[in-house]
Amino acid sequence: MNKRIQTALYRATVSTFESMGFLLPTKELDENQLKAAAEAIVYINFHGPVSGRLYLRTFGDLLPILTANMMGLMEAPGSSLQQDALGELANVICGHMVSQLADPAAAYQLDSPTFLSVRSPDNQETRPLEAQVQLGVENGRAVVELLISEGMVTP
Repeated sequence: MNKRIQTALYRATVSTFESMGFLLPTKELDENQLKAAAEAIVYINFHGPVSGRLYLRTFGDLLPILTANMMGLMEAPGSSLQQDALGELANVICGHMVSQLADPAAAYQLDSPTFLSVRSPDNQETRPLEAQVQLGVENGRAVVELLISEGMVTP
């Protein structure tokens, strides 16, 4: 894995969870966070000088808390809005990351978020993993993976 991209992905993920979700993720995960069941998966394909896919996976009961915080609500809204919130988080993280991959002035296209079942066979990726971040958040965790399919990442 590319250390520079790994660090950039970590910073983009932490900053997005803090600023949009009003949550404080940690690098260290406790036993409950590690054992938390898969909750949701979203990915975004991106195209430009470097093309690939960014996955955002949540575990535990993170998504309702995250969505309520993002929307300024006391209780979590329905699943449709929870998916929208997760997709928006993935979009922001991906947007931060593409400028780190090659020429920062290059143009990229981000596709709309795609949601997968946590039991989906698409969880078995064949693209090279460029970077991965796993963070403890509340009683769950978030995992972000950046995969590259075309182009060269700047060292």
